[in-house]
Amino acid sequence: MFLRSFQLTNYRNFRRLALTLDDGPTIIEARNAQGKTNLLEAIELLATTKSARAGSDRELINWSTFDKPSDGSPILEPFGKIGAVVSHERGEIHADVILRVAEGDDGISTSVGKVFRLNGLPRRALEFVGEINVVSFSPEDVELVDGPPSGRRRYLDVMNAQMSGRYLRTLQRYTKVLTQRNSLLRQARESGRLDPSISVWDEELASNGAYLFQERARSVAALGELADHWFRDLGGWGQQLNIRYRPGLPDGEAAALQAPLGDIDQSLGLIHSGFVHALGAISGRERMAGMSLIGPHRDDLGFIVDGVDMNVYGSRGQQRLAALSLKLAELDLLTKITGSRPILLLDDVLSELDMPKQAAVLKVAAGSGQTLLTVTSPEPARSALSGAPVLHLEAGAIDLAGRSA
Repeated sequence: MFLRSFQLTNYRNFRRLALTLDDGPTIIEARNAQGKTNLLEAIELLATTKSARAGSDRELINWSTFDKPSDGSPILEPFGKIGAVVSHERGEIHADVILRVAEGDDGISTSVGKVFRLNGLPRRALEFVGEINVVSFSPEDVELVDGPPSGRRRYLDVMNAQMSGRYLRTLQRYTKVLTQRNSLLRQARESGRLDPSISVWDEELASNGAYLFQERARSVAALGELADHWFRDLGGWGQQLNIRYRPGLPDGEAAALQAPLGDIDQSLGLIHSGFVHALGAISGRERMAGMSLIGPHRDDLGFIVDGVDMNVYGSRGQQRLAALSLKLAELDLLTKITGSRPILLLDDVLSELDMPKQAAVLKVAAGSGQTLLTVTSPEPARSALSGAPVLHLEAGAIDLAGRSA
């Protein structure tokens, strides 16, 4: 999979940008705060439809310095756009994400919506995800190990959604069911009466949740084997990395997920039955709490090195190495499942790694497939990636005249 061309209009600090990219690695060099991370964020958004950094889509549109109101405050541009031409084994596709500002009756901008297009035709977000696959890594990804569980759940969802349209559809359905069920539980806590329709939502929660449990367990098992290999290969001090799936179920019902069965349908049935049983056992506590206390929305991951939990006791170096191993394992897994190596986005990662790990990452970047690597200084990337173009970024603009190899 290769990003042939890429365009930005009114995105973050970019007013206009148009790039034609090579199939292999490309080095993007810039000082801090020039837009390196924004550029890679836009490419990732083409794959996932969402930004992991923005609190709202409103933040994605360029705040113009032109035509300021009399009070001097910036105005929001009426739209933004990300466009790309991508080649993969199914042929060439044109993908666009359009950001549109919706104004209230008083003329004040209130929200931003996204429109997705493939080859000029409108698509829903769930139809858009999976057309372009990316794996991104930045120094902040150490939070996958030492950060809150919500970040690890999002990571699992983004990865699995790129591999399976069914996963994304089920996740969306589960989220809607969870919202409705929580509403009924809150009403029951306040009124003392539980709506009889809760049984319908219990079954929906268990049916959709069982599938999410199963797919997360399977993907984590596959990731774990690959990540342990990378952890050792990157210099993990002869230690073993174990990525442990911690499902949001009581221990008894979670046992079926620790070693997923070979028969997928049989395994799914066991998980579903266990989920239903657990919902019945915990119903009183959920009424008192006014919320759903078990399910995929309570999942977590553990990073265990030789029996030591890295989430709690790992050194910064161990946590960073575990996060990097996870991301390289994801690259391998997506390549295996989709049949095409994803676009690899590396955002200023070399500055956080010692020389051996820098060399390992640059070796991956130099291999087959497309990689975009941002740096504040072109060395040592230029030496390791001989022949790779170096693009110089300054204040949201690429100096094409300074393109060098």
